[in-house]
Amino acid sequence: EKRKGNLYYIGFGVSDYGDPSIHDLRYAENDVLDLAKKFSAMKADYDNVYVKTYVGKDVTPANIKAAKDFVKNASVDDTVILFISGHGMHDSDEYRTYYYLTQNTDMNNLKATAADFETVEDILAGISPRKKLFLMDTCDSGELDDFAGKRKAADDKNMKGVPRTPKGIVVEYTDSRGYFDRGRYIYNDLFRRTGAVVFSSSMGGEASWEFDSLKNGAFTEAILDGLSGKADADRNSRVTIDELRDYVGQGVIKYTENRQHPVIDRDNIFVNMELPVR
Repeated sequence: EKRKGNLYYIGFGVSDYGDPSIHDLRYAENDVLDLAKKFSAMKADYDNVYVKTYVGKDVTPANIKAAKDFVKNASVDDTVILFISGHGMHDSDEYRTYYYLTQNTDMNNLKATAADFETVEDILAGISPRKKLFLMDTCDSGELDDFAGKRKAADDKNMKGVPRTPKGIVVEYTDSRGYFDRGRYIYNDLFRRTGAVVFSSSMGGEASWEFDSLKNGAFTEAILDGLSGKADADRNSRVTIDELRDYVGQGVIKYTENRQHPVIDRDNIFVNMELPVR
């Protein structure tokens, strides 16, 4: 009998932060656990489904590094899905380093306490599976497009949701060149480095939103709905990367009244990857 391959899911989510200067979220941990349920329900479609979730205090840079062990034996026909949810931001350093804020993050010492992007993406580097999907429900996670993007907190005061940008950080870019040229942006070369398909919940310079009405981030909600069948445009009980991209893009725009625009890394939309509807 032909192997179906194994499915691995690793999720990290932080809602409550130790540093009082970081506003807490409500649903980042829900996002991780809801996706875990969704992938666990796919057992019939794979030889095995392996799920590992980290929420709250378990989300530390050390545990992110250690999570690589969970997928190190995955084989070429397996599928690996990595998901992060919570606050993300660029540092003010020369390279505008992108950080995923772990539960123990100290805003005065990001370098020593938060997880830089390379630490997170390293989970997917150098492992055998051809099918790798990286989902990020964090602010500012997509590449900055060819425009001088500016977002003022005042624009968002009519929104009923909560943005996943640390409080008091106003995202403002005055120059989309310089350190924001495409070669520098956080995942521009991720596909070449790791072979992963990357879905970011928002473009550079945008907030990613969560809502009480959804009990999830808008991006995660759209992924969950998409995998429940709403993204299955040709009704074959499988959701391709293209179908998921199209559905999630429209869903997030609808939920956020056109304030948030997911990005899929352009380099890798040709990867032939699909997930079962469940």
